[in-house]
Amino acid sequence: MAFFLSTNGQIHPYNFKYLEGEFEHVRLERTEIHSELSKKMPKKQTLAQKESFAINIMNHPVFSLSVNSSLVEIQKLMRDKKIRHIPLTDEQKFIGMISDRDLLKVEDSGTFIFLKAKNIMTTVVVLVEEETPVIHIARVLLEENLSALPVIDKSHKVVGMISRTDILKAVMNNRLY
Repeated sequence: MAFFLSTNGQIHPYNFKYLEGEFEHVRLERTEIHSELSKKMPKKQTLAQKESFAINIMNHPVFSLSVNSSLVEIQKLMRDKKIRHIPLTDEQKFIGMISDRDLLKVEDSGTFIFLKAKNIMTTVVVLVEEETPVIHIARVLLEENLSALPVIDKSHKVVGMISRTDILKAVMNNRLY
């Protein structure tokens, strides 16, 4: 399974209808790339393939905060780390996400300094596994009009973030074919 839907902290496998059938023909490629055999192959042959998975272009480490964090604290972290999306947790469990656009919507309100992340966060979030092909991530970002996705490992721990910008950077660096 490559995509998941998190609703209020509950993570469930999710299939996008427009991706049906596309996973079967990359499953073999993914297995070959991340197997021991790929380490023996010359780098020139595997570079383009290897770079086409989320794990290879995602931003990490992840800067996450508690759902009880103040919006001022979130704004400061975004500014200091030059990021636009922050996964939110409750006792190390992924609960939701907040973006710079979420902050902009309430920034001019007189209650900004009193609000917490849990008051304005997005609680329905698409998540992606780290071995998901970037072409599928790009399609989901486009079709669902999303700007970023948290990347999770097999134990559903958030290990990175991937955005439209990350995909564009990979294309510009000739890492995607």
